[in-house]
Amino acid sequence: MANQKKADGKGFCPFCGNEFVGDHDNCPFCGQDIRQYKDDLGPILNKIQTATNIDMKSPKVRVTSCIVIFLLVFAGALVIFDYTENHKPSEDPEPIGEALVIDVMNGGHIYLTGDFLDYKMTAKDVYDPDLMIRFNLANRYTGTYEKIMWIVQTDSYNTANGKNPFYLTVTKERYVSDPIETVTWENIDAGKFSIMANCYKEDGSYDVFSGYGVYYDKFEAHYTWTYQDKVNTMEYTMSSDDVKTCLEYDLTARMDQQAASSLKDFVVDNRYVADLNSQLKSQYNKTYIYTDSGYADFVLSFVQQCFPNVYDSFNYRVTDYWAYPAETILNGCGDDEDRAILFCSIMKVAGLGSALVTMPETVIGAVNINPDLIADCKVVRGVNDIYAVADSSSFRSLGSLRACYDIVDNGRVFLYNGDDVSGHCKVEEIPSN
Repeated sequence: MANQKKADGKGFCPFCGNEFVGDHDNCPFCGQDIRQYKDDLGPILNKIQTATNIDMKSPKVRVTSCIVIFLLVFAGALVIFDYTENHKPSEDPEPIGEALVIDVMNGGHIYLTGDFLDYKMTAKDVYDPDLMIRFNLANRYTGTYEKIMWIVQTDSYNTANGKNPFYLTVTKERYVSDPIETVTWENIDAGKFSIMANCYKEDGSYDVFSGYGVYYDKFEAHYTWTYQDKVNTMEYTMSSDDVKTCLEYDLTARMDQQAASSLKDFVVDNRYVADLNSQLKSQYNKTYIYTDSGYADFVLSFVQQCFPNVYDSFNYRVTDYWAYPAETILNGCGDDEDRAILFCSIMKVAGLGSALVTMPETVIGAVNINPDLIADCKVVRGVNDIYAVADSSSFRSLGSLRACYDIVDNGRVFLYNGDDVSGHCKVEEIPSN
């Protein structure tokens, strides 16, 4: 009976927040390995129940609580931990306003809040030779705990972590991984992050410490992708001032702006996109003879392969967020509409007309090139022109669509799983520069 109850019971995923039925080692929705969280979440949720008198056994409450615990602060890239002690620490961070600030090399800054403010947790910048941040519990807690589970969540996407590119835990046990009160974050990218220390005492009691931060510095990306069996590489840099502009947005104001806008309003031709287009065009011209259709296909392969699909609930903590191109570049990922916006923005700067096409469950791009130059080219029809489809959410070439979609009758009829969904589709045309 006990096994049957466990198999039939409800669970939840700390990564995507979805509720499911049955005992699973991997989330049936997002595929993440959730075995280590089955036991570790219990004490945290019980502590919340004691403090709030909320029934933490309720499935809805457990899902909500899990999201609150693990997704409070903006998601990001893989962090790699190391607790070596061979790094020279900097001076203590200085308080500025309601945050502690660490000045790092090359003009960067790290702003710290949460339990950093009353020094329950501390942070030091160290170099070996690249920047790392060493997090510590305050000295007064040394020797207090038998086990500490460190949890870090960041904004930027890091492909080095095959399980979850935003979220990593490291559990340290006394006499096994001393010192357990410290951990070092390597491979730091500009963006927002959180760190949580779940600390367990010998008698079974525990404490939870949480710190939050934003790392402002220049953004550097190295892109590698394949086009026509050739491997392409490219470097891209965004200044620290531009990074700060991207990170300092008010979510409520952005949601209000989005409600009053159309999707095409987020296709822009600012310097971030102009720099990206310039480097992409230079890379293309090294190997290929320029044509509009060839360059559009080249850019499409870049967006498809260098910006993985990640839902807005991970990146921005809302179900639907329309990201400007600079935000997608900085995060290194985006959902369907974010990548379509990025593609159309590059086309705009490149002098090519484009369109955003909203269909059931997706948004794709499209570009105004001669469709006769592409075999079996799928097109959409706007008020002013015809556009070859650019499905940035697949690995298909320009003019092709994923299997569940089709466009027939010279761009007049849209099909989804074989059904005519034309009345639910929209084409927003974007003129070239």
